[in-house]
Amino acid sequence: MTMNDDAQLLRRYVSERSESAFTELVERKAGLVYSAALRQVGGDTLLAQDVSQGVFIDLARKAGQLTERTELTSWLYTSTRFAALNALREQHRRQLREQEAHTMEEITRPAVTEADWEKVRPLLDAAICDLPDSDRSAVLMRYFESQPFAVMGEKLGIGESSARMRAERALDKLRGLLAQKGITSTAAVLALVLSTKAVAAPPVGLAASLAGGALAKSAAIGTGAGLFVKAYHVFAMNKVTTGVAAAVTVTAAGVASYEVDESARHTAFFIYAVCFGVGLLFAILSVIFGHLGHSGDGGVDHGADLHGHAEAGFGAHDMPGFEPIGPTTIATFVTAFGGIGMVLNQSASLHRFSGPLAAVGALAIAAVVGWGFALVFRWAQGSSEGRISETTGLTATVITPIPAGGVGEIAYVQAGSRYSAPARTEDGTAFPNGATVRITRVVGTQFYVSASG
Repeated sequence: MTMNDDAQLLRRYVSERSESAFTELVERKAGLVYSAALRQVGGDTLLAQDVSQGVFIDLARKAGQLTERTELTSWLYTSTRFAALNALREQHRRQLREQEAHTMEEITRPAVTEADWEKVRPLLDAAICDLPDSDRSAVLMRYFESQPFAVMGEKLGIGESSARMRAERALDKLRGLLAQKGITSTAAVLALVLSTKAVAAPPVGLAASLAGGALAKSAAIGTGAGLFVKAYHVFAMNKVTTGVAAAVTVTAAGVASYEVDESARHTAFFIYAVCFGVGLLFAILSVIFGHLGHSGDGGVDHGADLHGHAEAGFGAHDMPGFEPIGPTTIATFVTAFGGIGMVLNQSASLHRFSGPLAAVGALAIAAVVGWGFALVFRWAQGSSEGRISETTGLTATVITPIPAGGVGEIAYVQAGSRYSAPARTEDGTAFPNGATVRITRVVGTQFYVSASG
């Protein structure tokens, strides 16, 4: 590992608080982060800069948790993906209150067959996020950062020839994912498109601005609510340890409650009270700070936290999903165990068995809570995806002019509710403010429109 390796720079920043090391790291990665953000926010340069700033703020804040990683590219890319998606959601919600639109009609969705950059761009990031982590890292390091195979092999610990094979296989998988979305291409053409188009040079001075903003924001964190958040993250990111501690507590309370003398009963009651108080505290923290682990400024969600959302795990595609054994369900178990135990401990006939009975009752309550969270998550996810997929063919009104080859905004009505979205035209023509258009397709969060006539 060279002295200027990305991971080494991050460790220098953590151990020495070296701002120069952090600034150098940001300068290396600013192009990757900014370009990914720019693609995913539809070409909005200001929003892309805001997303990039939030990602590097998260990097500075979570630097201590990332020092064991051998490479940072995948973490930064995934963090940018979630930050950009959340920024678009926040933008939509702000604009929703101001928009008006008309009822809509259906049209035929045009086919996409040619793998040119304009067609690859809106589908690229979603396809990359569908790759396994090892393949995603290989694609990003080789085709986005142009790293030699020798360097890739050193960072991934697999050797130069293995790095070459992994990059080629990963590119072929990416080509297959794009083919499923209608983008057909050879591996050579796709590699050329990625190498020449995927990374845009950031604006002059952006890297310095991002580094300065991240360092300033990171320095301001650590007091007040930050202490609670830190405690919550220790709880959230050590679920195995927390579960073992809960099991030990249950055993201790059960043993103490089985003793017949009054002193042992008091000890058991104290253990139950501690469980109830600590469990209730972390249950409240999980509700208040459940999304904070991924949040940058302005509520931008960086879902690429080291261990993910408090209740959101990461599956094969690194997209969030509900995790049944998470901090909220563990906190529910500990709280219920303490509460039930305190009640049973006061019973003359049941205090001997208060530990096992409290454990069984707490497991049942935690299972119900976990099942309820899973149902709500699946319903919310399915409802959102279904609503967006049904917009094809609807009529919309341009509320921000769409420039030729650029991105504007449209407003539309669906099921009696008003919505707005970023949009570009299918043929690259411009539409003025107030023009009536028709939605032809939706790719990710990007809407495509054509003339309504």
